[in-house]
Amino acid sequence: MNARVRIPSPGALPRWARRTALALGLVASGLAALVTLGAIIPAVPVLGYYATTWVGPRPLWYVVFGLVIAAGAVVAWRRGKRRTTVWTTVTSAVTAIGAATVLITQLLYAHSQNVPLSAADVLAVDQPTAPPDHVIAYDRVEGRTLKAGLWAPRAAHRQGDKPMVIWIHGGGFATGSRDQRAGDYRWLANHGYPVLSIDYRLTPPPRWKDASDDVVCAMSRLARMARPYGVDTSRTVLVGGSAGGSLALNVAYGLKSGHIASSCTALLPAPPVAVAGFYPASDLKGTWQDNGLMGFGREITEAYTGGTPAQHPERYRYASATSRVRPGLMPSLLVTGASDHLIRQSRVRGLADRLRQAHDPVRFNAIPYSDHAFDDTYHSIAGAVGRNLLLRFLNGTAPGA
Repeated sequence: MNARVRIPSPGALPRWARRTALALGLVASGLAALVTLGAIIPAVPVLGYYATTWVGPRPLWYVVFGLVIAAGAVVAWRRGKRRTTVWTTVTSAVTAIGAATVLITQLLYAHSQNVPLSAADVLAVDQPTAPPDHVIAYDRVEGRTLKAGLWAPRAAHRQGDKPMVIWIHGGGFATGSRDQRAGDYRWLANHGYPVLSIDYRLTPPPRWKDASDDVVCAMSRLARMARPYGVDTSRTVLVGGSAGGSLALNVAYGLKSGHIASSCTALLPAPPVAVAGFYPASDLKGTWQDNGLMGFGREITEAYTGGTPAQHPERYRYASATSRVRPGLMPSLLVTGASDHLIRQSRVRGLADRLRQAHDPVRFNAIPYSDHAFDDTYHSIAGAVGRNLLLRFLNGTAPGA
């Protein structure tokens, strides 16, 4: 007999292991293609949300993965694996071309906004940690101490008369913390802006009034309490994202009209000189109607207000910045993701349109292929764009700007 006996080379994987690895690779390539398609077509239910939050902050990773799949297609072709070759060729093309579309579009948008990008922003690596320089207790209510973290400019970063930034964290009015954007706070402090990120009361129970009133209280108290740390508190800018953006806009516009209250004093502080809302829930009734992010929109608004718009129309009006728009408001910056699945871009754009109709100064930006809380990834193209848009806006509040 001349039959050949194939002897496995030392270190070769067993046949079952090779088949398992191949199957996992084919599944991974299919998932990568599916996710990339979801990012390109964000209207696809469920998939669109997860795809945008995965691909949007790190498109370069998916481009690289698409090229790795393409290399696998070449290997399969050389080995005569026709079906594997077809599958990996298609999935690699979808993944690489789709992710490259996201990457190039975001790069072009950053260029159009004159935003400088670092290698870390494109690679989406290295989440910075930046603890506050000081923690200030500004109120005690319902047995809980409300605090603010202060990120102060170093001596080398003090650049004249800069307004104090009061940052209001997001989290659907129910979660989140004053430290959740610490990298952004330190970055702003390094550009000369002191940042105070504050606590406020969260749901449950309904906090449709308490949360706004806590922000007003913080503005009143911190104007005095932050002075010993070398902070000029004569002018403030309110900034927040999501629920925090809603509160920032609602309080700023409420203070301008005088139709808002403080949880700790009868005297209202001076209105902020400007306000910035990132993907803000500025129209709670609209958020309830849209019911975005797999029903989360309705869940958070009902928990915050204690019911539906039909049950509590006055609460929805009190807590919605859209109901407070009138001529004479301070400058507003509105930034959102073009693919936001919780607070639709059209809602944020609608607020910008109302402000323009009232002849109030407003800047609106929708960052392409970006979802809600796009700046959760500090080093990303969208994160860098958001930071720089805010810095440019803040620079416009400085004297002589």
